[in-house]
Amino acid sequence: MKQWKLKTLAAVLMSAAVVPAYAVNWFQLQGTEAPGAPSYKLWGFVQPTYTTIKGTPVTGLQGAAVPFNNQVFLNNLVGPDLERSDQFQFLRARPGVRGVIPGTDAKINYFVLAEVGDNGLTYNRNLSERGLHYHVPAAFTDASVTFNYLPGARIRAGLFKLPMGEEALQGIQAMTYINYSNATDVLLNERFLRFSNDPKAPAAPTGSVLKSADLIGPVGGFRDVGVEAFDWFNFGRWEYAYAFMASQGNGIEWTNGTGSLDLTARLQASYVFEGRGPTRQDVTFYMWEQDGDRSFNGQTVDRMRRGAGFKFARGAWRASAEYIDARGMIWGQPSPQFVDISAATNVDPVQTVGPSSTANGYYVDLGWKFHKKWELDWRYDELNRFTDSPVDERIQKTYTYGAQYFYSPTLRFTLNYERRFGYAPGLTLISPAAQQNNVSQIGRTLDDRISLQATWVF
Repeated sequence: MKQWKLKTLAAVLMSAAVVPAYAVNWFQLQGTEAPGAPSYKLWGFVQPTYTTIKGTPVTGLQGAAVPFNNQVFLNNLVGPDLERSDQFQFLRARPGVRGVIPGTDAKINYFVLAEVGDNGLTYNRNLSERGLHYHVPAAFTDASVTFNYLPGARIRAGLFKLPMGEEALQGIQAMTYINYSNATDVLLNERFLRFSNDPKAPAAPTGSVLKSADLIGPVGGFRDVGVEAFDWFNFGRWEYAYAFMASQGNGIEWTNGTGSLDLTARLQASYVFEGRGPTRQDVTFYMWEQDGDRSFNGQTVDRMRRGAGFKFARGAWRASAEYIDARGMIWGQPSPQFVDISAATNVDPVQTVGPSSTANGYYVDLGWKFHKKWELDWRYDELNRFTDSPVDERIQKTYTYGAQYFYSPTLRFTLNYERRFGYAPGLTLISPAAQQNNVSQIGRTLDDRISLQATWVF
């Protein structure tokens, strides 16, 4: 970093929005400033997004789910509103400021970013209270200060991204795809849940380990409030980096939701072929783990996430893969999987969670920049939830075909087509028969999803 000639690291980050995503050191790019950085730099990005899904209505439902026949189930609706299958939205709109604190000899820097877009950080829907939802005009996603005094241990404090998986850690403006892989979204983008004893909640299948729950606040956004020690070390072409973070376990909320601390650590090693910053070409191997407690139904539940992966980029080619393992507080689909249509259904949809369940998932990603302005992308991802319960186990598989057009240094267009499949391996074990039928009927209507997004950095 001492060799950098760039005026500010913010300018480097902005350039990351319009080049292929490389295996960069995100601790360095997000947590520190380059030599000569100003006291403040206004920056940000917007991502207007159009999404369309066929929206096939579900038919043939039985039992308590009969009133939902001819309705579109949640996975065929566009989030976070869940009102239609075809929608234009400003998915993300994030203005921010970053720089160094004057009078500190550039030893202290800061990073502040807000969200005013339409996503899970600003929009919360609690299906268990008859469609109750709220939308806040803005939410802070990042607000941190980094102290660069200790050799080998930079200290960052405040609200910022956890040192977890690559998809979760990378700057969203540099993300290759419009949507996260299922494994990253479901297992790492935490939904905060409390026990629900709603007497009108649907009964769980015989042998189920799932519990009814209500959502509490926005998603975690791969972030938390805490303190992190991190740094990186260069030996020739090799770079080694680490991060260790103690945090509250409550996402972007500034209160401690558990009374204890989450501990998250990541180690990575990179071999740099050439270049610096977000455009450097290298291969990076990493591993990480997160562990903490959650309170649910009067009990303390251990929540663990861990993973390992690699990312490679050289010339026109890019490849990456990551495996994620999870235990405790595995979030499931709402039950029934519909927005409540009226009080006449006599059914209250609730969230479901496996407090002590297990899950795993992975993705494989390839990219080819065959022209200075064009890139083709392909990703396969798989998520396997509730692997400890045959009647609850669900598998999601998605093939994503993508193309990117780099119009200018600050504007990029992304097109994604997602072929989506859902399976219940233990379908024949589900009892009673009406619930087995409903799982089958809903699963067969999962439609493909097409998304078009522009990323403009300012």
